[in-house]
Amino acid sequence: MRPIRIIAALLFLAGGVAFAGPEQEGLPFHGAVGDGHAAEFTLQDLNGQPVSLAQFRGKKPVLLVFWATWCPECKAAAPAINELHGGPTGEKLQILALDFRESQEKVAAAVKSRDIRYTVLLDDRGMVAREYSVIGIPTYILIARDGSVVYRGNVLPVDVSRYL
Repeated sequence: MRPIRIIAALLFLAGGVAFAGPEQEGLPFHGAVGDGHAAEFTLQDLNGQPVSLAQFRGKKPVLLVFWATWCPECKAAAPAINELHGGPTGEKLQILALDFRESQEKVAAAVKSRDIRYTVLLDDRGMVAREYSVIGIPTYILIARDGSVVYRGNVLPVDVSRYL
């Protein structure tokens, strides 16, 4: 293929991504069951204890944070997520950070060095990330108290207070 065609194809793809914009709230996506509710899962936390999405349904909204230790955007977002966790919304919102396919030791070291204070789960086989069709990280999914998905994107949602 000629270099000019390659450049044209790349510009076309980049333009499509730019015009597509962020995903809109309430749009269906993989990871939501037929009625628009988030798919259930149970994963282990860093202490080996099982944590289930179902245990928060009806009690409080849940922010899923799909991340990895090697991701620079994830590292940069950790202080803001800590602030969200410890701020005025902290009691009303459950944050579950699902690490993608890394060892417990590596994740625990990153959690300690970054002073992460929210719940971290190990998606060691990437099954939950696949269920939710996570393509890139970080990916944020906000699930309302009733289990419906109200936000999905690669940017930390700014106004979660309307869902509390």
